[in-house]
Amino acid sequence: MGAEGPDEDAVREALADATGSDPGPVRIARIPGGASRETFVAEAPAHRWVLRRDPPGAQSFVPLEAEIGVVRAALGAGVPVPAPLCFEPRGGRFGSAGYLMDHVEGTSVAARILHRDRYAVARGRLVAELASALARVHSIDVEEVAGVARSGDDPALAACELWEGELDRIGEPLPAVEVGLRWLRLNRPPPVERPALVHGDFRLGNLIVDDDGLAAVIDWELCHVGDPGEDVGWLCIRSWRFGNDDRPVAGLGAPAELLDAYAAAGGRRLEPERLRWWEALGNVKWAVICARQAHDHLTGRRRGHELASLGRRICEPEWDLLELMR
Repeated sequence: MGAEGPDEDAVREALADATGSDPGPVRIARIPGGASRETFVAEAPAHRWVLRRDPPGAQSFVPLEAEIGVVRAALGAGVPVPAPLCFEPRGGRFGSAGYLMDHVEGTSVAARILHRDRYAVARGRLVAELASALARVHSIDVEEVAGVARSGDDPALAACELWEGELDRIGEPLPAVEVGLRWLRLNRPPPVERPALVHGDFRLGNLIVDDDGLAAVIDWELCHVGDPGEDVGWLCIRSWRFGNDDRPVAGLGAPAELLDAYAAAGGRRLEPERLRWWEALGNVKWAVICARQAHDHLTGRRRGHELASLGRRICEPEWDLLELMR
């Protein structure tokens, strides 16, 4: 592969060490997408794997060494995830910190999942399957995972402070978001008795779906210990419905269906007001993320059409935030 990608011979060597046998010649291709991490398919004559790594010189919210530990804990808890194989630190065989995992067939493209006929059966199952996967994520013993951020005694307050701080660093005046942050501070729910591992970005786009339903939960780079309501509320924001506004849960179904299935799978039942609060926080989070991506483009830190276009989407979560505060 080119100079920017991992060395194919080095990946072949790592696979041989991890599996105990030489996979044969390995070809590597970049998978598009991903704002902070790079993903590649490593294909040998009889098998495929996925390599996930930091872009050289990059720093991420959760170190990849911690992320692979979280994925292993999730696998042990019964969460559908690609089984991880091996980790290489910065300066190792992958050119930067990264890990190999099994390849899972399916798609993560939301528009395909929500609108193509081949996924009709999967759509009928996904709300219950997503609820079950979330309940399993939130059941993981937080003492088993190291290197992830803790939100402290009041995860709701910590979330407000985190995204308010990000907005201040950008320096972009977003009055609707600032009003939303004030409302969130004044109306935040009481802290949960038991903080849980939170995926942090649980939505279509970070889930692999096949013809039968949920195949894998991926992209754990925002995971942390906090309020499990954060994941449930994030899954329900309108930006992830892709036009199916009559089905608030990821464009797939109703909140009552999700909350019932989540409780049936062992999760703590969320009160409607707690869900509303975390959905509002999710819109603040998405508005700030859009502003940050656009700011990176405008300042030349990272340039790209996608980053620039996200600046035009800030108004969408702002509108939804104001509606939720009514």
